Amino acid sequence: MDFNNVIMAEAAALVLAIARLGGFILVSPFPGKAAPNQVKIGLILLLAWVVRAGQPYVPTLHLDASLIGLVPCELGIGLLIGFTVRVTYSAAEILGSSFAQATGLTMGSVFDPAMGTDDPVPARVMTLLAMLLFLACGAHRVALSYLLESFHAVPIGMTADISRAAPTFVGFIQQAVEAGVRLSLPVMGVALVVQLALALISRASPSLQVFSIGAGISVAAALLTVMGALNDTAAGIGVEIQNEGPRIEQVLGIATASTP
Repeated sequence: MDFNNVIMAEAAALVLAIARLGGFILVSPFPGKAAPNQVKIGLILLLAWVVRAGQPYVPTLHLDASLIGLVPCELGIGLLIGFTVRVTYSAAEILGSSFAQATGLTMGSVFDPAMGTDDPVPARVMTLLAMLLFLACGAHRVALSYLLESFHAVPIGMTADISRAAPTFVGFIQQAVEAGVRLSLPVMGVALVVQLALALISRASPSLQVFSIGAGISVAAALLTVMGALNDTAAGIGVEIQNEGPRIEQVLGIATASTP
């Protein structure tokens, strides 16, 4: 066995592993865009070293132009896993946006580095709560476990048809939107009742300055509802986060079903 060929093959395998891991880090909510680039690069290199330490030597790989056709597939697999985690986490983001609209606290905003947008304060608070639940449930360990296990399911150098998972992603997005809206229904329902009550009072007594106190009443009612439903909301987010593992397994199974 030529030592130089072994070194070149291992270097090529390391490049492909970095491509897959980089795709995951690019879109996954963990560690997120708020993490420094040095931390992301260090995490990718560490995981790549762990992956190659547990993988056999691949003699068919070469550090040459042939990697150009293999890197997109490896990058796509990482994006596939990372985007599945992102979709699972997006239910909490939809919930936070609904809370912000229901409470009326949409004037103040905080920059969200993960999405690159300005989010209302209630949405940001709910997103941080979801991240705490995400870490408390060990969802980050589950995502990393499936990411590392993907190197056994789809070894480096093999191809996968990522487009086959597109219809499944549409279903995941639909489920995330449904979960976010469903969890926000108590607050939205109370806000609607308060607005209807204020409208009826204003209709019955036009001389009464309802709008001067209506905003305070709406915000107070919505915040009390949020506090009262916080346990059920956290439980609903936790249930949605627990779907992360089966979803990753499902999309990987679909993407690799046609792999020769």
